[in-house]
Amino acid sequence: MSFLRLLANIVIAAPLSVASASDFPLAASSHRYRFSWDGNLSGDATRSLSCQQQICSLHTEATVPGIGSLDERSQFNWRDGKVQFESYQRQLQLLFFPQTVRIQRSGNGEVVTTDRKGKVRQYPDQPDLIDSLSLEARLRSDLMLTGKAQTEYLMADTKGVTTLTLSELPAETLTVAEQKIAVRVFQRRNAEGTRITTLWLDPKQQFLPVQITHQDGAETYRMLWLGNTASAP
Repeated sequence: MSFLRLLANIVIAAPLSVASASDFPLAASSHRYRFSWDGNLSGDATRSLSCQQQICSLHTEATVPGIGSLDERSQFNWRDGKVQFESYQRQLQLLFFPQTVRIQRSGNGEVVTTDRKGKVRQYPDQPDLIDSLSLEARLRSDLMLTGKAQTEYLMADTKGVTTLTLSELPAETLTVAEQKIAVRVFQRRNAEGTRITTLWLDPKQQFLPVQITHQDGAETYRMLWLGNTASAP
């Protein structure tokens, strides 16, 4: 997997901020992560979310010093007790080669997308869609409200709607940010089994992901929680 693929597929998770606790089941906060790619490259990232009424914007900023940056934003509604996708944009700057991906509900029953090569597509909209960034918000809110995750989620992708399969693995205890944390573990696989994402979620922090690994063939990157932004040195 190229470093471009690494940055393009970073889906780092952090707690969400909300306008009203009665509207959204996750508390307001912002967190820091460090990621590593096969132990060769490392960088830092911040995830934050803001809400105005029922519209939320989940924003990721990640950098690898001297190499590249990623700015990723998802906008979604909190409606009928669910996270529901509205738009997604990823801007990747790798050295001197910028790339942008956009996925958006058009409002007329279509999802309109632009892939990293600039190709525009559209396909029929479906209810209850999420995007690759708001998947974490949907999973965490499902766990907060019901204690259970769905086994499948529908994701809006550049070429069409993708069905994601999620399974829960045995619970573990991790040591991260100088803390021992009992976590619930969830794993997402694609249909071919070539891409596997595993999330370690802390129930005491509203199912905050404290570790994430993503395997793409022989390559692996890892995300580790460093703490909230207020505690940054």
